[in-house]
Amino acid sequence: MKRRLLTGLAVGVTVLGWVVMAEANLIKNASFEIVPNTNTGQGILPTDWVNIPPPTPTADTYSNDGSYGLLPSANGNFTGVAAYDGIRWVAGWSAEGQESFGQWLDVPLIIGTSYDMSGWLHQAVRSDLNYSGGYEIFLTNTPGVQAEYLGFLGPTTSVSAGWEQYSFSFTATAAMTGLNFLEFAPIVTAGSGSAYPGLDMVSLTATSVPEPATVLLMSAGLGVVGLARARRKKN
Repeated sequence: MKRRLLTGLAVGVTVLGWVVMAEANLIKNASFEIVPNTNTGQGILPTDWVNIPPPTPTADTYSNDGSYGLLPSANGNFTGVAAYDGIRWVAGWSAEGQESFGQWLDVPLIIGTSYDMSGWLHQAVRSDLNYSGGYEIFLTNTPGVQAEYLGFLGPTTSVSAGWEQYSFSFTATAAMTGLNFLEFAPIVTAGSGSAYPGLDMVSLTATSVPEPATVLLMSAGLGVVGLARARRKKN
């Protein structure tokens, strides 16, 4: 009986917390600026982001000044390109099984809630990577096992277009609410080669929230129902 009461109250607190955080970006380190060390080279990502092997090497970080990961000019991949926001961005290759990456969400999605996903993309400069592409976004609890498809960011149009913003919207289903890993899987969308789209300033936010008064009633109602059930059980 105590468990039912606590469950009702806990759900109410969760909903209230969701309203407070509704406008917040659910993605941590969204512009890739925070890094764990001063390591350089391929296959490393900023803080809160993780690579999903195989393949090897995996997705890469680019820094305007080369202070972490790679210089934009490394291998001619992004020569002349600077980050859209700050000094860093990330890129994953569409070939060789996909250089997918992502992060664990601290706040799970809520069923029936609408979300917006957005990000800025830049087409790679190197000739064999200079093809339109983007990122398919999935939710999973096992990185690399793409359980629930959310949408697609892209496709890029050309190098000369520079950084372009893309977005999509979706509504969380029951199947999505228990999945906490957000996966970015690069794909090529045109041409005979492969894509290696740069990604910067990503965002995942809730766009539909109940009225505060309604949430308060829901919270109070859940608590009362839990209390009533507990008393009935006791009697």
